[in-house]
Amino acid sequence: MDTVLAVYIFACVLVLSALVYHVGSRRKAIQHLRGPTCPSVLLGHEFELRSQRTAGDLEMAWQKLYGNTFRISGCFAQDILMTSDPKAIQHILRNSGYRYPKTKDIVHVWELAVGKSVVAAAGSLHQRQRKILGPAFSSSQLKNYATAFKATGIELCRKIRELVDGGPVEVNMLQWTGRAALDNIGLASLGYKFGALDGKSSEMADLIRRSFTSLSNMSPTPLVVLAPALWRFLPESMLSILERISTPESKIFEQFNTVARKTARETIKNAPRDGSKKLVTLLATASDKDLLDEDEILSQLATFTLAAEDTVASAISWTLYELSRCPNYQARVREEIVCLVDYENMPLLNAAINETLRLHPLMFTFSRYAAENDVIPLSEPITTRVGETWNEIPVEKGQMVMISAYTYNRLPDVWGEDSDNWNPERFFQERSGVSVGLHANLLNFSEHCH
Repeated sequence: MDTVLAVYIFACVLVLSALVYHVGSRRKAIQHLRGPTCPSVLLGHEFELRSQRTAGDLEMAWQKLYGNTFRISGCFAQDILMTSDPKAIQHILRNSGYRYPKTKDIVHVWELAVGKSVVAAAGSLHQRQRKILGPAFSSSQLKNYATAFKATGIELCRKIRELVDGGPVEVNMLQWTGRAALDNIGLASLGYKFGALDGKSSEMADLIRRSFTSLSNMSPTPLVVLAPALWRFLPESMLSILERISTPESKIFEQFNTVARKTARETIKNAPRDGSKKLVTLLATASDKDLLDEDEILSQLATFTLAAEDTVASAISWTLYELSRCPNYQARVREEIVCLVDYENMPLLNAAINETLRLHPLMFTFSRYAAENDVIPLSEPITTRVGETWNEIPVEKGQMVMISAYTYNRLPDVWGEDSDNWNPERFFQERSGVSVGLHANLLNFSEHCH
């Protein structure tokens, strides 16, 4: 009982320390911005964002009320700048180098799941890892993976035909595309065949399925929201103590990390040194100057395994869903695929994929913070709470910024008045404006140094 009481008291001290510190150091400039009323000093709007029934609805509702840039409340009364303004996004993600790194809570979650990989690194470490990984994703390398990907696609089609040969049947496409994605990433990065399409059981494949099922069925609790938020507020000297605070989510991430690294380690031992083009071989046989240590290699492979299974499966499933709702466009895409064999010469298919990524982004928000005092330019002027018009926003060092990819990808000023509808034809039209993304001007992958 004494131990439980001690832990409870200690947790209260941490929460109160964070609360007192941040209430006393709120960002003055941001307080002038309009925004929704804070529903809770402890949870702010973060619990609402995590609990909304359909992701993105709350951000869209706020955007309609307050414009593209406004203030919301985070945990412990933290003022957060939320924006979907194209020029602000361009400044933060493209033009500022490493001056807007990921927030510490986001980095912590990534490190729990995959270790110190490129998605968790920042600054010179991130530059180094990206430089080493770059050749593995060059055009020539991707062509080397094409044979394996094509074989998996053929096998996926065969499996689905077997299911429907007996007549109409309901097929869970997300499940099947997830299996195909896992087989592909296993072959391309690890040289390892999971056998997911064949229904084979493996520790890695089984864990991924269980993890995503658990996470998707998990209802957020105040603890699940508060525990990661503490990482943003407490000094480095106290962060090691936070590692002892466990949540259902953190347990899932830690378990995935353990199994993913175990699988990758076993694969590295068997990686061929004969010029194989598998990612694991390229990493393990890099020159001494560019060599990643074992921990870094394991982290990269865990990252690709986790990211590919979820993101690829989701993107393919949504594309198939939207094509099923537009049979005329589907017929044109089918004809294009039959007539052509080069993906880059398939504009209709490319447009369908881009439009799906726009409407159904894989990441809804990106959290960053200002590493130094800065001024963020705006495409669209905003009106403050006292009626002033601002064309830019001064931010102080430490200011948290939440970029809404979901809202940006649906802005009528960027994508047209029908931006809420799936219309691939928009990618054949000339569009002017601020460029924020490397791929089709979409805000899906947080490119550049992020």
